[in-house]
Amino acid sequence: MSCYGYGRWAAPYWFIGPEQGQAPKEKNDLKARSKAWCDLGATELCDCEEFHVAINEHSWHREGKLQRTWRPLILLLLTFLNKPADKDNLRRYQRHEWGRIDGETCVIELSGLAANNITIPRDRETFRKQRIEAIRMRMLENRPRLVVMYGATQKPNWDEIANNTFPPDNILISNETVMTVTPHPVAHGLKNSYWEKLGRDLRSLRFNQG
Repeated sequence: MSCYGYGRWAAPYWFIGPEQGQAPKEKNDLKARSKAWCDLGATELCDCEEFHVAINEHSWHREGKLQRTWRPLILLLLTFLNKPADKDNLRRYQRHEWGRIDGETCVIELSGLAANNITIPRDRETFRKQRIEAIRMRMLENRPRLVVMYGATQKPNWDEIANNTFPPDNILISNETVMTVTPHPVAHGLKNSYWEKLGRDLRSLRFNQG
């Protein structure tokens, strides 16, 4: 399946997760998402806001609620960019910049099928190798400045995408791209301080790379 997520491949900041979430109100039905993707052109990447409008989900853009997976990732990014990262700025970034087709982020997933959680039955393996290869090739072609791969259980897949084994500190630098592996943003016990420190550490590495 060639639906990877939101944003644009040429964006400088990439975020790669296990799979898209799905609201309980969708009742595990993928038809609305499939229709939205087709209506938007069936391209590898969609505009995040346009896609959510198409599935009648307005919480993250019109209403401005902070999405629980995106919020820590945006906090990390704004800290990395040395920009204000209070709640108002997190909401503004999520509404107007996160995963936009003309923006600075590429927000993609290993699996093309959304699910409310990992226990929901989905075919997560059939296209896994092809998707990993496609993501790795697009990373080599576009050379983003920062790539954040989240979900500790997916580390073997992150190693494949990086074409290397992440060291104990979970940070690699290759072709001037700073890559890191993190726990899933909704993992129990993670606080804002974790994402802020990681953002500062990655900024320091990026700065030292020029």
